Amino acid sequence: GPQPQQPVRHSASQEERLLALTMAAPRLLAAIAAFLVGGRCAEEAACRDTETCPTAVPPRMRDSALLQTGRDVQSAVERLRKRVTSDCGERLQMREQRNAACIVARGGRALLVWVPYGSAPGWDLPGGGKHDGEVACETAEREVCEETGMQVRAVRQLSYDVFQCEVVAENVCRSPVDEGFLSKHWASHGELRSLQYRGNTLGDKEGLLARALAGQALSQTWQVHASAPAVLMARQSAQGVTSDCPRRLQHFSERNSACIVVRDSRVLLVWVPYGSSPGWDLPGGNKHSGEAACETAERETCEESGIKVRAVQKLSYNVFKCEILAYGACRNPVDEGFLGKKWVSRGELDGLQYRGGTWGDKRGLLKQALGSSSPSPTPSPRPLAGQPDWADVCGCKMCRGEGFSSSSQQCRAGKATGASEACECLRRGGSSGGAPVDACGCKPCEGEGWSSTQGRCSSGAETSAEEGCQCRGRTPAPAPAPAPAPGQPDWSDACGCKMCEGQGFSSTSQQCIAGKATDSREACECLRRRGSSAPVDACGCRPCD
Repeated sequence: GPQPQQPVRHSASQEERLLALTMAAPRLLAAIAAFLVGGRCAEEAACRDTETCPTAVPPRMRDSALLQTGRDVQSAVERLRKRVTSDCGERLQMREQRNAACIVARGGRALLVWVPYGSAPGWDLPGGGKHDGEVACETAEREVCEETGMQVRAVRQLSYDVFQCEVVAENVCRSPVDEGFLSKHWASHGELRSLQYRGNTLGDKEGLLARALAGQALSQTWQVHASAPAVLMARQSAQGVTSDCPRRLQHFSERNSACIVVRDSRVLLVWVPYGSSPGWDLPGGNKHSGEAACETAERETCEESGIKVRAVQKLSYNVFKCEILAYGACRNPVDEGFLGKKWVSRGELDGLQYRGGTWGDKRGLLKQALGSSSPSPTPSPRPLAGQPDWADVCGCKMCRGEGFSSSSQQCRAGKATGASEACECLRRGGSSGGAPVDACGCKPCEGEGWSSTQGRCSSGAETSAEEGCQCRGRTPAPAPAPAPAPGQPDWSDACGCKMCEGQGFSSTSQQCIAGKATDSREACECLRRRGSSAPVDACGCRPCD
């Protein structure tokens, strides 16, 4: 007699074959449905014409069988999808559905696949189109498996549509799907610039890959040499002065950008002396490869002002509202160097000369930021520990982040001594002869300040606390001034200092100081200011020669 049918047991490979039919299944089901509907219409037409109807298979049963077949296919697809994706949606708090890809790094190399089709074939990140009900990180995980055979787990979002993924297992997906398995290559950091990349997909692939590989190499080095000071410096350098703003703000686009930083109802501006339209500007600048716009704004603010900030809100296409984290975080000039900076009140905004052609309506954005800022003062950060207690012209410890506050008439941590404040302090100090100078030898009363870009005093710049500290560090500390010798004549040298009492002229403080010798350059300058035709000093020597 006929043998009883054995239940069909689907193997993993059979499920994978069903997954391979996933893309074709909707078209197949539609075709079958069209065929059945067309047949049913023909039968109904025959019934109307001959008044006879087929009775072999009721249409409801056919429709039910078709629906059940679709459910079986969908169930198999769902089982296999769950087998190659993780709980990344929950772990990464990912709810968006979009096409996505993975960066898979291993042993200092990143996984790439060769895509031979399209208008711009080339090497690409493994990834592809989303399926319904699938969040972006699941799409990336599934597509990696379908294109390379490797099961991966998304661990971090790197950009709008790219995730950092780690390998869980190899040869998990064994049956080709869609375009089939693609040729793959593990690329080193040194190869990235020479590769032919597929065009118009996933943004700046080269930058993202370079950043991922650099981060992995640093992580591996850190694990092996965790106690080495050089590695610690490299780790801090890699982490840099940027925050987790791309994840917090869900902003992964790359573009040049800037910060608006508000403190005590004043906003930070930097003086940009170069270009066709120099003037006051927002701290900001050009993006680095693989860097989100908010990270660019944070890094550029630190590089231009020395202040570490954290982007908290996007204000316009390329401007972010940023809050202060620390002063003096960036101490080495980069690119154009530290720029002259100024804290500006709302009432000053209309009278400023702004740099042209940058960041849109700066004045409007600044007014909006100051209008919405809290009138209560921002808590001042703690002074930087372990720094020399060298004082600026107002007596504030510049190396510890202090500056003079005109409002409170005292030194405050986190406050920058402005040019007008420095000038006022110098004038109160009673300097004699010539224009008073600051710690870098610049004349704030004449609108001068230190420019790290030019390495000298420059008109329109302001000497920051960081720059003043660096200038002071380059100048040898003066020896303690001896007491003036008693009973000596009060004869004066070329600068008006009482030389017989041990006084000499100081270019730094622009006044006579006990224990200081008036050198030939200072004597020459003093004699020239007096208008002598053949300037000589007290001994008849020509210091200008």
